Amino acid sequence: MKALILCGGFGTRYNLNKKIKILKPLVKIDKISILKRIMIKCKQEGIKEFILLGGYKFNKLKKYTEKLKEFKIKILYTGLNTDTAGRLLKAKEFINKKENFLFTYGDSFVDFSLKKNLQNKKSNNYVISTYNYKIPYGGLNLSNENILTKFLEKKAVIPINAGFYILDDSIFSYIKSDKESFEKTTINKILNTKKKYFKCVEVKKWYPLDTYKDKVILEKFIKKQK
Repeated sequence: MKALILCGGFGTRYNLNKKIKILKPLVKIDKISILKRIMIKCKQEGIKEFILLGGYKFNKLKKYTEKLKEFKIKILYTGLNTDTAGRLLKAKEFINKKENFLFTYGDSFVDFSLKKNLQNKKSNNYVISTYNYKIPYGGLNLSNENILTKFLEKKAVIPINAGFYILDDSIFSYIKSDKESFEKTTINKILNTKKKYFKCVEVKKWYPLDTYKDKVILEKFIKKQK
């Protein structure tokens, strides 16, 4: 099975106010890049091939992955300003007909079971991971007339997208250009056509790497898990 990993974004929030910009997948978490940690986890789950969808600082990504001899890696330059669905589309020729594959991000760490998730993948669906995120603020429910109908206490829980998908080659029929966002465009296209549906599978641990604070939190988790 193959894993397609997004590695081409600018990392705008993480690189904010930094003199030396870095490609987020190459950020080291306790001396090992988050990209390598993701690949190690994937390999443990039985994934044998990796296609890295690069763009920003592509040469840095290429040079780094040349050292990773323990993985079977293909690196694609998918453009500098290409959006997430567009990057995925660039890998179309490397996916076989009716082949299932993992699609995820190179800047977030998710604890998942590939075997469990494959059991949820059918011919008429895709799999999307969800994480029960605790909102650190109180929330409000409003009516159409902006009248308060309910007050939510702090730490209310909402399911969010954890960025882990199991797809098949039919996904490419929903993507038409480099400028399309997988999250904003492709998913909504699928929901509107009703030809396919998403099976939601909850993950218990999810750590994004949007800011330096996230890096600190993830390092604490990694050290605790050894």
